[in-house]
Amino acid sequence: MGTGPVVAADAADDVVYGLLRLAGMDVALPLSALREVVPCPRELAGLPASAPGLLGAIELRRLVLPVVDLRPLIGREDDRRPDQVVVVVAHQGQVLGLLADEVRGVTRLPAAALVAARTHGSQLLFSHTFRHPDTGRAHSVLDAAALLGRPGVPTVEDVTRQSAAVAGRGAGELRTLTVVRCGGHRFAVDAVHVHTTLPTPDVQASVLSGPACRGVIPYADREVPVVDPLVLLGLGEMRPEDLGAGLVLELASGYVVLALSDLLELAPVPVADVLALPAHATARPDLVTGIVEIEHVGDCLVLSGEALQADPELAGFASVNTAVATGPAPGDTTAGAVAVAAAHGAPSYLTFSVGVDVAVPLEQVMEILPFPASLTDTAVEGQLGVIVHRRSAVPVYCLSQLLGRGQRAPTATSCLLLVGVDGAAVAFAVEGLRTIDPLTWRDDQQTTGDPGERGATLRTSPLVQVGANDRLLPDLDLRAVARRAVAGRQSTALPQPAPVG
Repeated sequence: MGTGPVVAADAADDVVYGLLRLAGMDVALPLSALREVVPCPRELAGLPASAPGLLGAIELRRLVLPVVDLRPLIGREDDRRPDQVVVVVAHQGQVLGLLADEVRGVTRLPAAALVAARTHGSQLLFSHTFRHPDTGRAHSVLDAAALLGRPGVPTVEDVTRQSAAVAGRGAGELRTLTVVRCGGHRFAVDAVHVHTTLPTPDVQASVLSGPACRGVIPYADREVPVVDPLVLLGLGEMRPEDLGAGLVLELASGYVVLALSDLLELAPVPVADVLALPAHATARPDLVTGIVEIEHVGDCLVLSGEALQADPELAGFASVNTAVATGPAPGDTTAGAVAVAAAHGAPSYLTFSVGVDVAVPLEQVMEILPFPASLTDTAVEGQLGVIVHRRSAVPVYCLSQLLGRGQRAPTATSCLLLVGVDGAAVAFAVEGLRTIDPLTWRDDQQTTGDPGERGATLRTSPLVQVGANDRLLPDLDLRAVARRAVAGRQSTALPQPAPVG
């Protein structure tokens, strides 16, 4: 069985793993054992040694690093590809190169999620298994001690990384960086701040799409916004053909994905090698904190993981993660609701235009949909028509018309807000979204109009301020508006008494 411990001493701790693709399998290594990843040359130097899977050696700074291929050991074909990489595996001061197909990124996993693996009569190359918490894919945790302890396989002393043994004690401390490319730009961010990476994200169009947001992707049973980091950093925009990967950040308010072209490598870098950037040298000195030269890659701008997780714009996108559901359960008005964790406990508000800007508590909005290319006309006065969504027929109303401002024609920015009322969904057409921000002030003393219709019209709506905006906006109650619209239709649909005489 495997002998190398791979989990933290405290079983409650999370462990950060590097995810690899190897011989058609998904495998993982704890970052404590994954020293770095480098391209594999087509031709390797020979070694005066023989062992199953031993390919030869590569030159890595001061090391002549032996490289092994596990495929012959597990009965897989040992065909070589030009884009393969060598993963430098470390254990007790010794290192060995492991041939892999690609790096799939990093993920953070509770130690309690690992399931120990056992065998009798031989030694396993992996010690634990787990299912990725977001993708559900099965992974095997390679046992560094077993890899470096294979009979006849040479290992070498890690003379270039002896400082790792004194990490946290000054100049010898290392930072493990996730190195990525976005178009013509290269960035690095501390791996501990990366929730995971996605090798081929399937970006879909969304009403959130704009210069900063490329759309959404399904991730962890949610639709998560994909943000262009070049726009965020003031470096231009990524071309559509440059989008080929994604880096998932977990913020207090939800997930957000940074669009990438490629995930380049995981690189351990001495802290002293990360050079500070003058504040005037970058458009976002709060996010871009340094520059570092990575071997085989070149200069990379170093992004602050803490600053990314605290950035207000990213927090706004993270707060509109939409749950992916197959359909609402009967009577369940929250199925498919927007997953919101408002900053500092204040409720989040969605602001949008109906000819004038209004605000609504975000928890009232089940989903935000693009304006449909066509609506089914039902010849009902006041309705724009009906759509079929998640196997339900949903009536669509023009919110501006219901609020007494007249019907407004749809534009390129129009969208639908789905609201659940009494077990059914109602869609309101609005002109365009503005922002998602926490509530900062509310006039709870306003008593204008019928208290029973409070918030159902612009005249009876309390006034609120949201985010950093000092404008006073009507706090609309979309559920009350929906009930009024449905009740109005039901009353006109009742059979009328026959005329007398």
